[in-house]
Amino acid sequence: MNLHPLKDSLIDELHNRPFPVVDLPAQVSSLVFVHAGDRQAEIDKLNELAAQHEIQGLSDEASCYYQSFNNFDLRWEFHNEFSTYTVIRRGHLGQQFCTNLFTLISKDWVDDIPGQLIAANHIDLRPKTSDLSSVAKIEHLFDNQRLVGGEIYDGLATVWTPVQAEKDGFIRTLVIDDGLDPAQAGRLIRNLLEIAAYRSMTLLALPAARQLMPEVRRLEQQLVETSDRLNQLMTLEDEQTLMTELITQATQLEKLVADHNFRFSATEAYFNLTESRLDMLREQKIPAIRTLKQFHARRFIPAFNTCMSVVKRKENLSKRISRTSELLHLRLQLSLETQNQQLLASMDKRSAIQLRLQQTVEGLSVVAMTYYSMSLLKLLITPLAIEEYLPISKGMLLTLTTPVMFFAAVMVVVRIRKSLHR
Repeated sequence: MNLHPLKDSLIDELHNRPFPVVDLPAQVSSLVFVHAGDRQAEIDKLNELAAQHEIQGLSDEASCYYQSFNNFDLRWEFHNEFSTYTVIRRGHLGQQFCTNLFTLISKDWVDDIPGQLIAANHIDLRPKTSDLSSVAKIEHLFDNQRLVGGEIYDGLATVWTPVQAEKDGFIRTLVIDDGLDPAQAGRLIRNLLEIAAYRSMTLLALPAARQLMPEVRRLEQQLVETSDRLNQLMTLEDEQTLMTELITQATQLEKLVADHNFRFSATEAYFNLTESRLDMLREQKIPAIRTLKQFHARRFIPAFNTCMSVVKRKENLSKRISRTSELLHLRLQLSLETQNQQLLASMDKRSAIQLRLQQTVEGLSVVAMTYYSMSLLKLLITPLAIEEYLPISKGMLLTLTTPVMFFAAVMVVVRIRKSLHR
């Protein structure tokens, strides 16, 4: 059999970046860095850490790295625009709530991670106890912040979070276990961290959208003014000037689209991923507490719609510019056709005048031909003794011959004209 060279790699892609298997209780800390695409710099950084702990590093082609260190597990994943660094520690129930596990790694190493930090999260997974049996006790754990959350995985766990960064920059999340197995706990951790990462990457387009709004509004107003001037055009020069303005507006709009097209396209993809991860949680509402889905519907979705509204306005503006350009182009064509008709009419008039002149010249040429023919005839008969042979004088002969010569000249001109028409 002739196997496709990508057969195995395509299947392996489906199993790439598996979720962790986590025994509870456990704590998780995660950092998300927006990078410039230099994967090798991050690989070198991870190999440096592996060398410090005398464990196996990773190859230059790797896009993820899962390794158990002495007292924690490290997970690194390289994505198109961002990288995630996740530290997991199991079985430390007596530790402080949402401990920063990156303190287990050298501070200098953490501070030198390439890229810009865009999301930071702590997840604390604990069993259901009397200390976490009421909403008031849980709120006290979060310093009485307003919380969102709900029962997930059909009641196997409960999630609580303020979705708000603390002084250290981390967002804290509490997961209360009520029957999760290690695989479900790992999937839950992955879903929560992906929601946080994709949410931040989605909102990355919001400042750009707000910055573009005045520019799009200005172009819309210019287009309205340009459209109003369509009915006020008087000359071809006015139409050409207006077409130049439209081309300038279209060029400005295309630059805006080119500069931000990738960002808004990525935003839509990240939004869909965030929504799909929220659906995977299978949330059930807790009385008087908003779920994560409701929180996103209240704040996250409007922010995303703001970004998409800018995209739609740019698309509509592009279509309107195209329609206005088409109308102006049709007007220019009509003006040019009118000018062409006037030019053709002028040419017809000139042709008619030239025809009359030609006919006049032809008439004069008949007279000239007759005149020169009679002059030649006179030269021929002058030395002859016409009176001895004919009962008429030389003058009478010339007189009688003149109509014949004139008629012959006319016939020659008519014959030439007919041959030219053919």
